[in-house]
Amino acid sequence: MDDLVICIPVKYDGFVLGVDEAGRGPVLGPMVYATCFCRESYYEQLSSIGFADSKQLTEEQRERLFLRLQTTEIRKHTGWSIRCISPQDISQSMLRRVKTSLNAVAHDATIQLIQEAIERGISVRKVFIDTVGPPVSYQKKLQDLFPQIEITVAKKADSLYPIVSAASICAKVTRDKHLENWVFVEPMLELLSKKYGSGYPADPNTIKWLRDSLDPVFGYPGIIRFSWSTCKKLLDECAVRVSWPDDENDAPKSAKLTGRYFIRSNKDTADLRQRSKFFNRHKAIVLASSL
Repeated sequence: MDDLVICIPVKYDGFVLGVDEAGRGPVLGPMVYATCFCRESYYEQLSSIGFADSKQLTEEQRERLFLRLQTTEIRKHTGWSIRCISPQDISQSMLRRVKTSLNAVAHDATIQLIQEAIERGISVRKVFIDTVGPPVSYQKKLQDLFPQIEITVAKKADSLYPIVSAASICAKVTRDKHLENWVFVEPMLELLSKKYGSGYPADPNTIKWLRDSLDPVFGYPGIIRFSWSTCKKLLDECAVRVSWPDDENDAPKSAKLTGRYFIRSNKDTADLRQRSKFFNRHKAIVLASSL
């Protein structure tokens, strides 16, 4: 996860803080959580600037409002912070043996952002959050963690509270810039198209990019969230099926684990090692050995 914060060195003033995200539903790219906070005494003025749900604004409008947050006059009273959750982190959380749901990942990101604001000296008095899951239980969870703060969790909070709208814009602009400037670390993918569409599974342009970018052997680059059913379905349809022989199952039951890994490599003991059935079945021969 990447974290970026622009803070205000004012500790005695009370602050209102909003939290929202961008990129929860797409099959590719990061999920970005953002907070925006401002002095309580400045909140009404911030509300008059014109912040709204980022999904209701054009890209040009979002970037213009985002730049306004960086102006000297507004930065005297406000600040913002983001947390980028990479597609690899999302996939790892949702696919490991003990799975972590996307809701739990989102809750953790929100809690960390609020806690970090407090630790940096921001006197947070009120928090407004766009809900993830049932708002009542989510609000109780946060209120128990931060009893000194007045917490409000609501559906469509990005349309109801300007401070959440500002956080929504910070998150959306950041995610868009991540995708626009994405660097494929995999070899020979420098020229891969970045015309992803919106990234949502229902977008025909996104599905076209997913089909065009799928390597039948190596699959997808790291920008993809492999835990999404869209990705799994396309891999099942278009990728080469791979059989992974299980040496553990092929080994004789009497073989000890330590014996199989730490056998002495001399002529007297070399015959004790059992070849995998996979190699015998395919009549594979040894061309070179490091022993």
